[in-house]
Amino acid sequence: MGYMAFVTVFSIVAAVVCTILLFVLVLPAKKYAGLNKFFKVVADIFNMRQLLIERILKALYVFLTLECIISGFFTLFYVESSQSIWGPSSTKWHGLEGLVLMIFGPIVIRVIFEFMMLIIKLVENTNEINKKIPAQSAVNTQPVENYTAPAVQETYVPNYRYCTKCGTKYDANLGGCPNGCSDD
Repeated sequence: MGYMAFVTVFSIVAAVVCTILLFVLVLPAKKYAGLNKFFKVVADIFNMRQLLIERILKALYVFLTLECIISGFFTLFYVESSQSIWGPSSTKWHGLEGLVLMIFGPIVIRVIFEFMMLIIKLVENTNEINKKIPAQSAVNTQPVENYTAPAVQETYVPNYRYCTKCGTKYDANLGGCPNGCSDD
């Protein structure tokens, strides 16, 4: 068995054993209080209580922004000269490319990373909202099969008429003419 085959098999077996030990001894919520500080950090990482991607993206954002500025600065002073066998030599200044890289590189990187951070903040805020909402909402405690719809009120529709004797308008649902005329 070659060295790389041994390393592969050993690392797989060691990872399986460590995974089982972590799931039994460190990751259960009931054992969290009895862990020392190191294993609490390990439990927090593997239970994903905090998102590490936010820190990684921040570090990557700072690195790429600084890289754009530094490489743009050095490109600003770069002059390329070329020798030709058949004609005169030429030089090309890359200062404009350096300026574009120094100005627009960080802007483009910022926009891209802000979109990624928006998604991460959305997940964090959703998790916070879920923690604040109780497990069973008190809004609707009745099961659906026992639900009865509220009674629908009949809307009152007036039946207006005019008295043939005095001409007064009245509602026939409420009786006859309010003046006491007997309407035939």
